[in-house]
Amino acid sequence: MNPRLFCARRTMASTSTATPTQYLTLPTSRPHPLLLYGTAWKTTSTTPLVTFALQAGFKGIDTACQPKHYREDLVSPAIPPSLRDQLFIQTKFTPPSGQDPQNSPYDFELPVEEQVKTSVATSLRNLGISYLDAVLLHSPLPTVAETVKAWKVLQEFVEAGTIRHLGISNVSLKQLTALYSHPEVTTKPSIIQNRFYPATKWDRDVRRFCKERGMVWQSFWTLTGNPGLLRSEVVGRVAGGVLGDEMARREEALYLLVLALGRGWEGGGVCVLDGTTRVEGMRGDLEAVGKLAEVEERDVLEFRGLIEDL
Repeated sequence: MNPRLFCARRTMASTSTATPTQYLTLPTSRPHPLLLYGTAWKTTSTTPLVTFALQAGFKGIDTACQPKHYREDLVSPAIPPSLRDQLFIQTKFTPPSGQDPQNSPYDFELPVEEQVKTSVATSLRNLGISYLDAVLLHSPLPTVAETVKAWKVLQEFVEAGTIRHLGISNVSLKQLTALYSHPEVTTKPSIIQNRFYPATKWDRDVRRFCKERGMVWQSFWTLTGNPGLLRSEVVGRVAGGVLGDEMARREEALYLLVLALGRGWEGGGVCVLDGTTRVEGMRGDLEAVGKLAEVEERDVLEFRGLIEDL
């Protein structure tokens, strides 16, 4: 094992792991954690890192049936069966364009419907669970018709109780609107997962779409895509005023301000995917989220202004 991870485990064993977790509410009225632990690119460290995350207090896990970037099979050993119903476990169907042809969970020659069925079955087997809290399309398929074909199969799993919520990632407002309004889409998306970064104006229009429909908008690339925001005055002020360290806690302060964009939503809200590999970072992020209510509205408004949020 990585020595850094070994040291982290020793630290965890000597510290209390009870961390209060706040939740959003999905359109089904079920809870959705404010933070999800992201498992992309964790490779062979996936099991210990997910173990540490759950011990620290994370209540949600994001993964994907995409061996190219995720070890979905290594998430399962970290999940105690006794905790299953307390956790929000989310995975994805990744279309062929996002898969490694030499290491895909399904045959590219299969019809899209069979690809989806095989992927979901593989996820359930990899994770060792009987149901999934959410399955997302990792991206829209090449056409609306193909996207709807994949979605209709996922709807069947929802009707059977195997999947509780559906969503889509890496989606534009035009693509989302086409999916949401399609007459054959009877189970509407509950979750949208997109990058939070300047190239899309921080997904302002998609977030507005989610707010109007009580959906959960999940942010990823929150730190990597925003070096400018991390240096901003408002992030420093929140880091110092709410978290007590203007320089060392800027990343956590940025998470708080992104989460605060969900204030005023009648349902749903904003979630952050957190992929930290540091156990102290896991604890610090969860502790920071517990102080979300302390973020002043004037700081949220200033932050909205920085990202051109109308």
